[in-house]
Amino acid sequence: MLMNFWQTMQNGFKSEVGAVSLEEMLARHTTAESQFIELQGMNVHYRDVCRCAEPEKAPVLILLHGIFSSLHTWNDWTDILSKDFRVISIDSPNFGLTGAHPRGMFKHIYSDFLNEFTDALGIKQCSLAGNSLGGWMSWEFAGRYPHKVDKVILLDSAGFFFVPPPVLLSMGLPLSGWMASMMPVPRKAMYATIRTTYSRKERLSKPVMERYYDLFMRAGNRAAGAAVLRFIRNRAGFDTAPLKKVTQPVLIMWGRNDAWIPLAHAEKFAKALPQARTIIYDDCGHMPMEELPAESAADALAFLKQ
Repeated sequence: MLMNFWQTMQNGFKSEVGAVSLEEMLARHTTAESQFIELQGMNVHYRDVCRCAEPEKAPVLILLHGIFSSLHTWNDWTDILSKDFRVISIDSPNFGLTGAHPRGMFKHIYSDFLNEFTDALGIKQCSLAGNSLGGWMSWEFAGRYPHKVDKVILLDSAGFFFVPPPVLLSMGLPLSGWMASMMPVPRKAMYATIRTTYSRKERLSKPVMERYYDLFMRAGNRAAGAAVLRFIRNRAGFDTAPLKKVTQPVLIMWGRNDAWIPLAHAEKFAKALPQARTIIYDDCGHMPMEELPAESAADALAFLKQ
């Protein structure tokens, strides 16, 4: 195995071990509602769903996923909330079917991307919901472009320093993305990591785990995701300056059994955002929108419509 590793390393970046081609990914993971738009040198994958009686008058809700995830994490919320909103979920740069950003990772990458994305779709104002890394994207965009954001929902959001799970910690080390691309990634190991995001493992279906594994193995995504983690690691966390500028109404949602970002961070966000309301889900992990979709979507709907 060691010899195979060195032989692979000598071949440079010509191939990624186990990588799944974009063509295969498109066949497996696009839906009838999938759309693509050219932005910043990427073919950005998103869903734009509105089942309202008057779609042209529907308020816009943009959904942003977490690290090594994809817009599919919002499938249930989209089904529920699209009756009242124009729901747009995005495969963020460096993840999902969108894949690596040509510039890699850099300051304000996601808030500037969202500014261009909303301009391209003619969206003047929207609400945002973001999970984990998507929460960081949400509050940074709301703080830097306040005229575009009506309300914000933060689900187990990143924003303050914490020690990530070992797999993410290792992925943030120098050369880790390259090594992850050049070495086999056992499917069972990936499944075990995904299970740690749920409070009750029986709620996590095998097709969902397979989707996570698939999109992790999409060509370029391992190195791109590692670059995001390395960027955050090298700065010892997140720049919270935009957070201090968030004045919009905020709903904080958190799973009490979150094994990735501690519950104490919900209190930190509540202190930083005195206008925020907080909901704690006792029987939930890191992703309320997946583990408790009906309950969390109902709470989101009540907040957005009040």
